[in-house]
Amino acid sequence: MANGASQAPGTIEARGAMLGDFEVMGAMPPGAVAAAIERDRPFFVARPGFHRKLIPLRREADGTIFSGGRYLFGTYDQALDFVRWFRDEFRLDGKLFVEREWVKNFTRLPFHVLGAHDFADVHDAQVVVRAQRWTLEGERGGMLLERWPAVRERAAAAGLASVWLLFSDERREAALITVGKRVGRRDPAAPDFASLAALEAQSSVAAEIDREVWARRSFDRAGWVFTVWFPPTHAPLHLWPNSPPLPGLEPAETAQGRATAK
Repeated sequence: MANGASQAPGTIEARGAMLGDFEVMGAMPPGAVAAAIERDRPFFVARPGFHRKLIPLRREADGTIFSGGRYLFGTYDQALDFVRWFRDEFRLDGKLFVEREWVKNFTRLPFHVLGAHDFADVHDAQVVVRAQRWTLEGERGGMLLERWPAVRERAAAAGLASVWLLFSDERREAALITVGKRVGRRDPAAPDFASLAALEAQSSVAAEIDREVWARRSFDRAGWVFTVWFPPTHAPLHLWPNSPPLPGLEPAETAQGRATAK
């Protein structure tokens, strides 16, 4: 899929994905968080085949913060190339991403996309996101692909905004990304716990994978969508669906970011 192609509801024409996760260490003033993330965006969205990135944000009861990225690319090879570039080449202020003092236990996992579908306008419905992963015994790609139509139908019936079914034959791993809409009225003074809780409580639309003897659930984490990135030719270039109350960009920072991306 070429950069800047339509992202209207329907089948997502992406065949590669990457899931990244890390623990956020230390403390950063809330107002500085969005600006720090914005410095990375122009470099990431310019990579070949970049389609979309959702940045999740989750804060546990003990104060631990998790973030990462849910990426889509036009092809699997483009996702692999992005992983290599991100791991070995991308430096900001002379540091690789894993060398930043606030990044701990970072993982980057490339996947094939078996199916991906948006059920609502990507510009106003991407509010919370959940990532689930399973380790598999044996070669199961064909079985997972056969399950995609049922997964997609259940996601539509559940009222989700988006669903992606992913697979890695190299690591024998499956993954499911589900994106939830807002539940109830938006409150700019408080985090949207209702929407997050609703997505966490929802039965997995790929529940049959849990029932298979050859699959074992290895990861399950939901969070708010902190920001969404699009290719350089897309308008808008990025969204901040939970700001406020989560930090977002000031108007001047947004304008600067768009000029940099061009």
